[in-house]
Amino acid sequence: MLAVGAVAVLGLLGAGAVLIVPALATQPVAPGRTAPAAPVRAIAAPAPAAGEVTISGRVVDLVLQRPVAGVEVVLRGEAGDAAATTGRDGGYAIRVARGAYRAFVRSDTVLSLGRRDGPRLPWHPPAEIARVPDEGLMAAVVATGDTAGVDLAVVRPGIVAGHVVDPRGRPVAGAVLHAMTAGMRPVLATDIAESAADGSFELRLPPGRFELVADHPRFAGIDGPTTRAVRPDQRIDLTVSLTPGCVISGSVAAPGGGRAGDGAIERQWGTGDLEFAPVGAVDADGAFRWATTDDAEVTLRAWPWRSPPSQARRFRCRDGARFDGVVFQVADERPDLDGALVDRAGRPLAFAFLDLRPLDPGGVGQQERTGASGRWAVYRVPPGRYRAVAQAEGGVASAVIASPHHDARLELGGTGRLEGTTPHLASGSFELVLERCFDGTEAIALPQSRRMVAVTGGRFAVDALPACPLSLAALWHGRSAAQQVAIPAGGVARLELELGEPRDKTVRGVVRDAAGEPVASAVVSVVRPDDPTRVAATVHTDARGGYTVRAFSGAIVRAAAGGKIGRALVGGANIDAEQVDVVIGDDADD
Repeated sequence: MLAVGAVAVLGLLGAGAVLIVPALATQPVAPGRTAPAAPVRAIAAPAPAAGEVTISGRVVDLVLQRPVAGVEVVLRGEAGDAAATTGRDGGYAIRVARGAYRAFVRSDTVLSLGRRDGPRLPWHPPAEIARVPDEGLMAAVVATGDTAGVDLAVVRPGIVAGHVVDPRGRPVAGAVLHAMTAGMRPVLATDIAESAADGSFELRLPPGRFELVADHPRFAGIDGPTTRAVRPDQRIDLTVSLTPGCVISGSVAAPGGGRAGDGAIERQWGTGDLEFAPVGAVDADGAFRWATTDDAEVTLRAWPWRSPPSQARRFRCRDGARFDGVVFQVADERPDLDGALVDRAGRPLAFAFLDLRPLDPGGVGQQERTGASGRWAVYRVPPGRYRAVAQAEGGVASAVIASPHHDARLELGGTGRLEGTTPHLASGSFELVLERCFDGTEAIALPQSRRMVAVTGGRFAVDALPACPLSLAALWHGRSAAQQVAIPAGGVARLELELGEPRDKTVRGVVRDAAGEPVASAVVSVVRPDDPTRVAATVHTDARGGYTVRAFSGAIVRAAAGGKIGRALVGGANIDAEQVDVVIGDDADD
């Protein structure tokens, strides 16, 4: 599928400005037809020269929060790649010319991960992209000066290896295996592998659950369970048996002759025209191939972008069935809704996704995509009100449109700048996760992206954030700070983030019951908010219910007595002592 474009966000932090931003998710132009990116070449960092800067930081194990030594940090730029190996403390320093780079860690022992949106339509990665670095998953670094504290997180992989065989146990070469995980993917595409002549393969995956899928011209998929889980440093050996299944292939014909463009292959799961869902994709040249291991009657249709759906056709699928040369004919219809998507300056936005959500009973939700000229068209939309939502470089668009309607104009709301402070973090970096925009009536989910923002002198800045009431999260060393902030179009919003090592402080207070009476001899514990099982300190209240304990900003004070429990939060203020009273009232559950 064609992609929504992505842009690096610039953090203007003064003389030492660096901002690291993984690019927004993109999908290949056509499943199975993606041109592989150029392989990474490790080269020595250039000698210092005028106009050069030093990027430095650490590589940290995301789970253990420990530095990782002996791994290679790579900065990919227009002039090539600069690399450095981390020392015992996980630290690295690379001298490069001022400019834009892609950063990642290359090693056999750890994985650099990136986050991309799930595909709009099902697709199978081609063999050509296996083990090829994916720049869309790398961190984008814009360097305007020397900057320290640019930390890169990695995880220890699990290994899934084995052999691919046919139903008779013979090795199958050329099968493309893909381990689909939730959200995060290895930057070096180690979740994709092509089986060798003896059927062997190896995948390196982030810890957690994954679904294994296989693609091969002679087979429909995997015979047997496909969902598994892997732990860090664990090796799982599998024999993957492929089954012939049912394969349906052919092309999609446009109303005026010739082939239609790319879009969806949909399967009917009920009896009505509204009970179809995407199960496959049409290539950019109108060709398609869809396979299933089901033994059943299946009804399929094609629905290209900016087009009505084709007529539906029924197939009797069974193991070994082949339907070649199938043609889906697209109907010649007038759209119910159409228009253009433009940015704030009125420029058309090509190949951007649009979501239509019904606001009245009987409406039908749809997804659509603009063409090269920024035009969009939606078909088979019942009369009523719909909310049209689009996200692209330049912000978010949200408007209510009544069907039928023609030449509707959707305009992005623009972008703004976020400036902020981190009182407990003087220098370093944190990951910024954009979650939702609020348009006054509903939350609009934003594309999955993780942006690593540099902090200098306790300050940070991020440009080109969507102008809207924005929900975000800042992640630092496994801790998260959720925030909401209104980003003004063309303006600046300001925010303070409670990141960094928590400030130690003395906490005093009184523990009372639900009636307001002091509770003597209550057990008062200080626990971490991200792990309530870790107790930092424990004391008992005196005869008047009072207590004094050493705690830290953001900690939870937990008091328990007589089977009852209460909790209170220590504030983030930069002070030495704080009053925190606790009311016991809930039944103890921990």
